[in-house]
Amino acid sequence: MLYDFAKGPIVSNDPYDVCILGAGAAGITLAVRLGRAGKRVALCEGGGLDYEDESQEIYAGSTFGDPYFDLDIARLRYFGGSTNHWGGYCRSFEAADFNRGHMGDDFRWPITYDELLAYRPEACEIVEIDPDYQDHVVDEQLGLRQVDFKYSPPVVFSEKFHDEIENSKNIDLFLNANFVDLVGADRRVRSVKLRNYADQELEIRSDAVVFAMGGIDNSRQLLWMERKHGAALFDRDLPIGRYWMEHPHFTIGEALIKSWDQANLYFALTEKMQRTLGILGCGVVVEEQGDSTTKRLVKDLLCVAPGVGAWAADLAGKKLICSYKFHAAWEQAPNRDNRVALSERDADRFGVPLSELHWNKAPIDRETMLASTQQFNAYILRENLGRLQLRDWVYQGDEYPDDDVLAGYHHMGGTRMSHTPRYGVVDGNCKVFGSENLYMAGSSLYTTSGYNNPTLAIVQFALRLADHLGAGV
Repeated sequence: MLYDFAKGPIVSNDPYDVCILGAGAAGITLAVRLGRAGKRVALCEGGGLDYEDESQEIYAGSTFGDPYFDLDIARLRYFGGSTNHWGGYCRSFEAADFNRGHMGDDFRWPITYDELLAYRPEACEIVEIDPDYQDHVVDEQLGLRQVDFKYSPPVVFSEKFHDEIENSKNIDLFLNANFVDLVGADRRVRSVKLRNYADQELEIRSDAVVFAMGGIDNSRQLLWMERKHGAALFDRDLPIGRYWMEHPHFTIGEALIKSWDQANLYFALTEKMQRTLGILGCGVVVEEQGDSTTKRLVKDLLCVAPGVGAWAADLAGKKLICSYKFHAAWEQAPNRDNRVALSERDADRFGVPLSELHWNKAPIDRETMLASTQQFNAYILRENLGRLQLRDWVYQGDEYPDDDVLAGYHHMGGTRMSHTPRYGVVDGNCKVFGSENLYMAGSSLYTTSGYNNPTLAIVQFALRLADHLGAGV
């Protein structure tokens, strides 16, 4: 059933099994799975069915540290969330991502890789991709492997699941229903308060409550609840908002390389090589360019290295060599100082402080990119495939350019999983430490980020949480 709170007051009398705040990939996946299992679900979305400035303005905020996107353009706040504009790239966590305890306690997941892997087939079915990923090692000595990315159409969750949710007897979707407060005591939430843009209120009672408001607002709203309620609903002094992570994205260079069969290739290092080098995961994307770029690179090479340039010119004339652009997208180490905080000056129209994002890249983040690039370049040289021309800032150690891609719009961490409240906000079942019935969903619960796009894993974790909340019973 669908209720649009913008059209007038709504009265909710019957309690729900689960109330989900946020209708993006995590919230919709969770609601549908629970609804199919016979659970009564309230799915609450602050926006409507389409984009509206009034809703999007709630996502305004400030950024501090390294250059980053304006927060109100880095995500979407209406039914379907950011799946309304995602690119469809699909690859989940790897075993290495759950095996980094040697780097410190803040790298330790409270669950195993296999626990998440069990949900990959079902998650792949939802995003309409083949679950069989075919990676292979191309150079054991250098630790270089080619990795397999899948491409969703991309699935827009609001379109895929709209009719099922609207016609469901077990799911009630509340649109234009903005979260403003939790009601409860003794570490247990009894109900959720929502408000529309006419300042009318709706209170929903539920046995369990799930924040699925995204990789920034999960932290913002939980910080607000801590400020309002202290330790009444969950433990105080949790690292809420901290260990926030992104995937830095930058163009690292261009190359003249003997032609590959595919236009776009993806490479990464093996877990063994990552350990040897003391770095994290990094994906190098090789993108074919046009003939004009090939000619320019050959000309540049003839000027600086005539012998190699003549070799390249000969191959280019025979169409045996092409120009490629190299992009890197890599894993950022969890850093307690990278965080979402509450503004002390500005609040949204409902009185909730706006977000402040404090984000900087650390030396290990740069070393991860640089070491991965060096291994890839060594492979190109050893196999005599061509020549890689790195951007000046990469090999000279200059500042990151501020006119590149910057990052992936991948908001991770902030309400992260951990074995202990010292390093995390939720336990292995996504429940907030000290709470009886408050949970987190989405990429905000990631302990580490891997180097891959977060959407597929978001769906996997939502399916796993649904089972914990009763869908698998």
